[in-house]
Amino acid sequence: MCVVSQRLFASALLVLGASHCGAVFPRYTTATRAVPDAVRESGSLAPAPASVRTMRVVSAVMPAMRPDGQPWDGDSGPDPFVVVSRNNTEVHRSPVVSDTTTPQWQDPGQTLFLTPDSLYRFELRDEDGVLDDPISVIESTGVPDGALASGVWRVTFPNGATLRVELAAPTPRLGMGVTYEVHEDALVVIEVEPASPGNTAGLQRDDQIEAIDGQRVSALGERGSRQAMDRAATRDVTLSLRRRGAPHEVIVRSDAVYPARKP
Repeated sequence: MCVVSQRLFASALLVLGASHCGAVFPRYTTATRAVPDAVRESGSLAPAPASVRTMRVVSAVMPAMRPDGQPWDGDSGPDPFVVVSRNNTEVHRSPVVSDTTTPQWQDPGQTLFLTPDSLYRFELRDEDGVLDDPISVIESTGVPDGALASGVWRVTFPNGATLRVELAAPTPRLGMGVTYEVHEDALVVIEVEPASPGNTAGLQRDDQIEAIDGQRVSALGERGSRQAMDRAATRDVTLSLRRRGAPHEVIVRSDAVYPARKP
């Protein structure tokens, strides 16, 4: 094959390959900001749904000795930490506390959607360098009703160890709660946070946002569109969009968003 033919053949392959590759569009999640004290104290913010809670591992009490009667780590105590999994996926891991059978954690926790059919697994472990020694493990389907009502989930392990887990209302943030892709003429909604102003306004996956506060996305460009969407963290925002080809207009009110890990 001559050099010219080789070049033509390579060019054809590049064109063919490009035609089979989907375009990659920038993807963003709307910004959030802390709630000012005056707004928080006004009581005007939407509360978090009962199913959205921040899970914090607070403390544990462990047996003084291993099940075989041997000390945990020579003359010192164990170095315990906790791993929480939901539906076989790790959702939280506490810090390690050294040399104690009564650890306490200053733990920011993890905000989760707590569904009644989810399988929760609590693993109490002893950090031991290369390998972590299991202390005890227990599983639970759903969250006990009493734990949701009181905000305290008391976990008792098979070896007698106990764990205190707190379920607190999450800290609100101000924002829209929307993830979207930037296309040339529209922002395509990818996901809407369930506990968010975007969801309250009725935004749906695949909505095509064509204008924000009367300004066309095509004119705003990528940076301008991001800034316009992020205004929802400070004030109401009006979105003009298309849903399955039909025009719609929604107003996203400035309110609380509670980002949470879904099952």
